Amino acid sequence: MAKKIVQFLDFETEYDFLLLGIYCAYRDYRICFELDKVLELSFEKQDDFEIQAEKKGSTGQFPIFFAENSDEEQFFVVGNKGNNGLLISELKQVDYFLLVRNNSRYTTSQILIEKIKSINIVSSVLEYFPDELKSGDLFLYIEKKAEKPTPTHD
Repeated sequence: MAKKIVQFLDFETEYDFLLLGIYCAYRDYRICFELDKVLELSFEKQDDFEIQAEKKGSTGQFPIFFAENSDEEQFFVVGNKGNNGLLISELKQVDYFLLVRNNSRYTTSQILIEKIKSINIVSSVLEYFPDELKSGDLFLYIEKKAEKPTPTHD
């Protein structure tokens, strides 16, 4: 009889982005307008991010805004509150998340927090670590959803 070989795949998800939680009672377009000014960006609305909601058979849709600066740093503003509940249920008080991909050494969470705290309509802003969140893997899908498609040449 042949010997059975069992192999295990062991890996950890790497989150290569900064994640900030923004507490702000204003609408998504208003916070993006204010972030445009302090971060010198130009956020554009993307198609809503759609996921399976906690209720069986229903989906949740969450607004996403995207901006990219001249250093190719990518900024995503994602609403935590959608049409069927919360994106990250363990952070009920967070209204929006700011994800920053490809950040340079000059774009740190501390610098971003200072700039965002200067916005009058923002109550608070905190840094979060996706690997410490139960639903942190959802941020990986958000990034892929909001990326700009690459043009095809015929």
